[in-house]
Order: sequence, then C-alpha cells, then structure tokens
Amino acid sequence: MQSAAGTRLNRRGLATRAHLLDVAIEVLAAGDSEPISANRIAKQAGVSWGTVAHQFGDLDGLWVAVVDEIHTRSWTPDAGPLPPLTGSLAQRLEAAIDSVWIYLETTQGRALTALRNALPPRRADVLAEYPRTAAALDAREHDWIEGFAYLMDGLDLDPEKLDNVRCLLPAAVRGLSSEREIGFSTRLDVARRTLAQALSAYLS
Repeated sequence: MQSAAGTRLNRRGLATRAHLLDVAIEVLAAGDSEPISANRIAKQAGVSWGTVAHQFGDLDGLWVAVVDEIHTRSWTPDAGPLPPLTGSLAQRLEAAIDSVWIYLETTQGRALTALRNALPPRRADVLAEYPRTAAALDAREHDWIEGFAYLMDGLDLDPEKLDNVRCLLPAAVRGLSSEREIGFSTRLDVARRTLAQALSAYLS
C-alpha cells in the first residue's frame, strides 16, 4: 500500500490510513447537520490536514478511498457462486427492495448516502471535480446492476421494462427510507409491499 505521494506505507502509516477511513465513515454515517469536510475528518481523527493529504492527496482521493472501503466492508469476498433462484416475480422484487432497505440502514449505507448528498448535485460537476470518486460510484452502480440481474434471472420479462425498474427501485427505496428518518409514516412495511406489487404488475 502506498501513500498519495507514492511512498510505501509502513505499519504506522497503514494504521493511520485505516483510522482516517474509520473516522470518515463514522462522520458520514452520523448524518448530523454539520458540514462534511476533510478538515472536520482530520480534526476528529486527531491529525493535521497534511496527514490526510499525505495519505490521500486531495478530497477526491479521500472520497474514492472511502467508497472503496465501504465496498470492502459491504461485500464478502470469495463467497462462491450464488444459488439459482426459484421465487416468483413478486417475491424477487420484495427481496430486491428489502436488500436496498436493509443496506441503507447500515453504517456503510448511511455513509454512502451522505457522501452522495455531499457531492455536487449535477453529475457533470462531480465528474469534473471528483473524477475518481465518480468512477468508484459508477463501479458501485455496476454492483447493483449485476445483483438485480441475478435476482431477475430466468424470468421471461420485457428487457426495457426490467431496465426501467432497475433504475427506479433504488431511488424509490431511498425515498421510503427518508420517511423512516422523518417519521411521517409508520406503515413503511405496507409501502414496501405495495411498491413490490406495483412493480410486479408493471413487469407482468
């Protein structure tokens, strides 16, 4: 493992890097109103901005490392081939919705959501200002594409409609998840089931 400056990290350097990533994910997942910044992360980690810059280079380098660390914590390596699915369309859609719903409540899910919200709202600006972070987020999008394809494998469905649902589902579940935070609705289990039924009717 190398620093942003190209030097090989010793044991102490690796520990510092791991600590900074821990703190960054904790700060992001906290979801408080204080602005998220590299200086805040450095201060909370008890180091200087120079230490952060040595490890990650700039804010783009820090955020891409955070996205990669979240991915590492979220997925089990070498889990082996996934078993074939036999459930109905509605059951598979419920599984997809539940998987996103559960993930959004994890530390990693909350941190990733907060990071997305902290970046510029326009994709063109993210690509211009944080190109490596944008590429890392695109890779996470690819994970979702593969996971959704697995859940729908073997079903005779319209490819265009299936792609539409794949694009809609994460955003719809994030919207329901925001209701969980705000507390306007207490029957979100009903809302999730209704979403699955509506998408199943659309695809059928």
